[in-house]
Amino acid sequence: MEAISKSLSLFDFQQFFPSDESCLKYLSDKKWKNGYSCHRCHKKKYCRSVKKYDRRCTACGYIESPKANTLFHHMKFSLLKAFYIVYLVSTNKRGIASTELSRKLGLRQKTCWLFKHKIMQAMASRKKYTISTDVEIMTCELGINHIVENGVKIEKKKLAVLAHERKSKGRGKTYGHKINALSAKELCKILHDHVDKSASIKTNGWPAFSALKNEYQGIQTKVQKKGKHPLVMSYRIGCGLLQWLRGIHGHAELLQYYLDEYFFRLNRSDMEGDLFFLLLDRMIKHEPRTYYDIVNFTPKALFLRNT
Repeated sequence: MEAISKSLSLFDFQQFFPSDESCLKYLSDKKWKNGYSCHRCHKKKYCRSVKKYDRRCTACGYIESPKANTLFHHMKFSLLKAFYIVYLVSTNKRGIASTELSRKLGLRQKTCWLFKHKIMQAMASRKKYTISTDVEIMTCELGINHIVENGVKIEKKKLAVLAHERKSKGRGKTYGHKINALSAKELCKILHDHVDKSASIKTNGWPAFSALKNEYQGIQTKVQKKGKHPLVMSYRIGCGLLQWLRGIHGHAELLQYYLDEYFFRLNRSDMEGDLFFLLLDRMIKHEPRTYYDIVNFTPKALFLRNT
């Protein structure tokens, strides 16, 4: 992952984005690079508004800023600091904690935590491509949660399933899913999202995979040889994920978001372009997300919490 941190130096970033206005101009240029379309009525004609870089629809009068309807929507702190958070998150290969972002930028820890999780929304796989050749599926245990249910403290394992594309040379794409149990119902999620039904699938022999053979006929069990893991590359990736989580994110409760971040970095570790600008483009194209969207809070849960 060294290529990530060498793509854009801090000095270059400060030269590129010296002020809030430069950040706003970048958002405006990228958001409407293919032409303007009103978010409400979808008309193409616009005129200038009171604020610089805002656009007003000539048909319905809707005024839209470059931040609107993106992951920068309704921000309550400096846009330049938001760009700094994106830069620090994308260029730190081991990840960066919200407490560290808070110290560096002079923001509240909760503010940094929320915006970092918005960035992680843009890191999630868009599920546009599936693995259609050789794939390895492996389950792994990433830790234990100590939670209280009905007044009793219990231990709940953090489980994940990985799908790795096998290639003759090098490493292919890898994806991860948080699962609640090692059942066929949970394991099939990653197959439906990332694996083609015609693919040749090798597993570690967990019994639940047998129930999926009717739908995925290419599932095979790879027998473990003496002193060697049956799925070598997947095992290495799983060990790397475990060490990465232990480094900074040891108390990660929203595990899927951290899995998305890890595999977003891993799958682009050798990219020639810049991860920072790629992440900005994804955030511009992503729909807005609130705190309650991120933590999956329903109106009913919010009502029960306030009563």
